[in-house]
Amino acid sequence: MVEIEFSYIDDVAEDGTVWSAILDDFQAQTGVRVRLRSMSWDTAWVELFSFGSNDKGPNVSHVGNTWVTSLAKMNVLRPFKADEIASLGGAWDFVTANWETGLVPNDRRIWAIPWTAWIYVTCYRKDLFEKAGIDPSEAFISSKATRATVQQLVSSSLEVPWLNAKLPSSSRSLLHTAASWIWAAGGDFFDESGTKATFNSPQAINGLKDWLEMYRAVPAQYKNLVQPETFEMFASGQAAAVMTDIRAANRFMNPESDPAVRENLGVASLADIPWIGGGSLVIWDYTRGNLSQEKASVDLVKFLASRETNVHYCRTSGSMPSRMDALHEMYPVGNPTREAIMLAATKGRNYPNNIPSWRRIEQQLSDAMGSVIQATNDNPSLDSAIVLHAHLDSLAERVTNLLR
Repeated sequence: MVEIEFSYIDDVAEDGTVWSAILDDFQAQTGVRVRLRSMSWDTAWVELFSFGSNDKGPNVSHVGNTWVTSLAKMNVLRPFKADEIASLGGAWDFVTANWETGLVPNDRRIWAIPWTAWIYVTCYRKDLFEKAGIDPSEAFISSKATRATVQQLVSSSLEVPWLNAKLPSSSRSLLHTAASWIWAAGGDFFDESGTKATFNSPQAINGLKDWLEMYRAVPAQYKNLVQPETFEMFASGQAAAVMTDIRAANRFMNPESDPAVRENLGVASLADIPWIGGGSLVIWDYTRGNLSQEKASVDLVKFLASRETNVHYCRTSGSMPSRMDALHEMYPVGNPTREAIMLAATKGRNYPNNIPSWRRIEQQLSDAMGSVIQATNDNPSLDSAIVLHAHLDSLAERVTNLLR
């Protein structure tokens, strides 16, 4: 029996059980046995780097799609062949922004196949918005409208008007949400050449001021609530709105949620140009040393990236698929999350794929976003622009020096 190894990054505690069941189906269909290796998002990059550096480890890996360029530049991945890609349907069958993370500039090869997508959204109660005098259809049509809506919520008589969870200071989620506001304001992280950092430009700072307001607007008594607490307050009907991720939005439609929440659930994109990320599937280059394992690895990626498996995994785990046909199946017309999902799938952006050192920069930016939020929480009277420049100007200079 051919045996290969697959590594995955845990998203939820149940992932191990879900993956085991999926790979049991794969073995039943192909006769290939797949060993599982679990990793965490906090340590996955170090492990992935080790696999590539030592030419030893799993045959197939689930990786953060913003890391693909860095791995490809290390020459440690096996590119996918044209017929393998065609068997999956091709680029048009996947979320565009996620498909592009498998490319390297000036290189036509495909280094990764999208697996899951990930977005952040605002979930809200239509009935409570109407009570506060807010038109839900106009509340989130732009980043400026979002800021005005949050201010109106906080000024209303609603008991719990607006929630935004306290995240670890180095959480990449802080950067992912901030990206939407940067792009909406006409800013970007780098110039077109990819040699100068621009995340402290006037446009980017204007967008980040709107993003920061989403955190500053949380009433003082709720500022220290962590994600499970904010999710529970919304799911139980206590909160009018919460900024959250797609998994939570999916769960708010579960039968366990308060009926009033399910019946009045609205889901909106964070900003005009949503950030969309996710996970991808890669095959390690050292797998080519064993033809039977190489074939089995390709077959595994085809199996996992199929519509049926993509839908099965995402329904079970609460994730969002990267296949367009799977998205339409999971979020049909009438589903309250469909509009935000399709906006992200068709107009969403990911980070630039022409920055080989992006993974390192991504973490530095995430740390900076956490410091900005902490500084404003410690001193609410601080001007947002001053705080942002204090934490971003020197970082932009260091990043520019790194890129040149």
